Amino acid sequence: MANKRIGQAGLALIKQYEGCRLAAYRCAAGVWTIGYGHTAGVHSGMTITQAQADAYLQQDIAKFEGYVNNPAYVPITEQLNQNQFDALVSFAFNLGAGNLRKLCKGRTAAQIALAMPSYNKAAGKILAGLTRRRKAEQALVNRPVSVAAPTPAQNQNTEDYNMKTIKKGSKGNAVKVWHIIMGGAADGNCGRQSAQM
Repeated sequence: MANKRIGQAGLALIKQYEGCRLAAYRCAAGVWTIGYGHTAGVHSGMTITQAQADAYLQQDIAKFEGYVNNPAYVPITEQLNQNQFDALVSFAFNLGAGNLRKLCKGRTAAQIALAMPSYNKAAGKILAGLTRRRKAEQALVNRPVSVAAPTPAQNQNTEDYNMKTIKKGSKGNAVKVWHIIMGGAADGNCGRQSAQM
């Protein structure tokens, strides 16, 4: 079976929660970090360009895709759908291969989703940002990859139900799911806040 690659939902989640900083900083765990959460070879005073940040992100994601594709880390890797795969790449990107292995050992996808929220600490402290990120990853694990088209009663505009066509003014369940994934308020209305996510 060919190795999976991260999809748009996973990439958006990583970018949303990592943010991008072009000057080195210490993360909550005290590790020197730059770009989208890149830590290898980073030191105080280091600066990079946006192009370098994007290149580091691709390189880092490829490394974590490798862990999620590896049955030694994720025993159920062959059964993962795209959303489950994406959520686990985001999780590993944030917490490392050791925590990925611990999270997935002996668990089904549903059990992995249930266990995710407990991984919300840095240096022993619960962090709001990590709590939100785990919730977003959990929502992505639980989100079906293909959703049947809604009836007109469920959604006035079936086009808006497709995650790819959500835009300002969209309403309904798809917007709620997007808000949960992106860590916003799940009110079902795509307004200015959603557009900025």
